[in-house]
Amino acid sequence: MSCLRFTNLSISSLRSALNETSATLTAETVTTAMALCTNDVCNGNMQTWRTHLGGVMRILRAFLDKQGTLPIADPYIQCLVKWFTTIDVLAGLSGLSTSGVMSSDTGLLDRFLDPLNPHVDDICGYSLKLAPLLARLSQLVQRRYCTKPGRQQDVLAEARRLEIGILSLVDCNVSSGDSFELQSTHFAFVHSALLHIHRRIQTLPKSHAKVKEDIKKIIAAVEQITPFSSANILILWPMFSVGCETDDSKEREFIHRRMGKMQSLGMGNFTRARELLNKFWASETSLPWDVYFANLGLELVLF
Repeated sequence: MSCLRFTNLSISSLRSALNETSATLTAETVTTAMALCTNDVCNGNMQTWRTHLGGVMRILRAFLDKQGTLPIADPYIQCLVKWFTTIDVLAGLSGLSTSGVMSSDTGLLDRFLDPLNPHVDDICGYSLKLAPLLARLSQLVQRRYCTKPGRQQDVLAEARRLEIGILSLVDCNVSSGDSFELQSTHFAFVHSALLHIHRRIQTLPKSHAKVKEDIKKIIAAVEQITPFSSANILILWPMFSVGCETDDSKEREFIHRRMGKMQSLGMGNFTRARELLNKFWASETSLPWDVYFANLGLELVLF
């Protein structure tokens, strides 16, 4: 009841801010909206998170418009943009029934991207150059299921180009002073993106050499992150993805145990993800995990 009371109060304040002059639109207002959206995701309030995510997008755009056209160096504002990008991109990658509101050409990140900066971002867990590629990946997966079998060539051709772009970002370094575990989180995202191309777009079987190599590299990346490191919170999507794609009992046990440790810390959406992963394993279905959950009407954002 307390959570509901304060959530409703926050929503009321946001509505008031949006109805008043643009002077009321502050970074703190955007932060409140982001916190509400994150809370919806982690508490499984899937009926409202889309509304809040769309609202955050509009508030954030309006706020950034107030800042002018110059590159923004304020770390607070940068954090808000990357926070939104993380949730939105992962929403689009989390299944057939989920989708983000940001398109790959939104331009939100353009004012923060340094074309010469190869570093892994400490908020997203991967290079920011990978973000638009992940957004394109989610769009391609949706197109793959909406396009008739005889007209898949364009989707497959774009997937091959996307694969090349993703592979070009394998070698990204961490900034001095950041945890070197960020290198591993980036690897996990890169190889998870490749796994999604190979399994969800190209529909390669689990026995295919490319799929096995993707799984091997994701597991290896996660193993480089200590079990109770906060870096684990960044990689729910890679861990859930590889958990759904491997049939190896040892690999499954490793993923299940690691997700359990993060669940015990109360971080991210690990509780619901672990429940659905167990449900998927128990079903022994031959369906791809995204199709399986969509057929059951189950929804999850891997954030």
